[in-house]
Amino acid sequence: MIRKLAQLTWAASRNESRIARTVVLKLKTAEFKILTRSHTPSSPPSSCEELTAIALSLRERVALGPQQRFCLVGVGLSNFFEPEGLSVQPVLFD
Repeated sequence: MIRKLAQLTWAASRNESRIARTVVLKLKTAEFKILTRSHTPSSPPSSCEELTAIALSLRERVALGPQQRFCLVGVGLSNFFEPEGLSVQPVLFD
């Protein structure tokens, strides 16, 4: 499921003008305990494979056994920035 969600997240991110720095994994257990893990690599993920690898490594940081069942799994991106040359708002005063 994490692999599929990472692919969908990567595809959606290609429609964004901003670039995400952080990968986020959110899990909700069958007992409704919410676990969130995130990682900000030194450079933003540059491919779907890299995003998937980071998301899978975040799952390994969750201290729950492989038999744990989840009722929600989410892969997301955060900590966005505008690429060089694109400005959201021009400078008001010089």
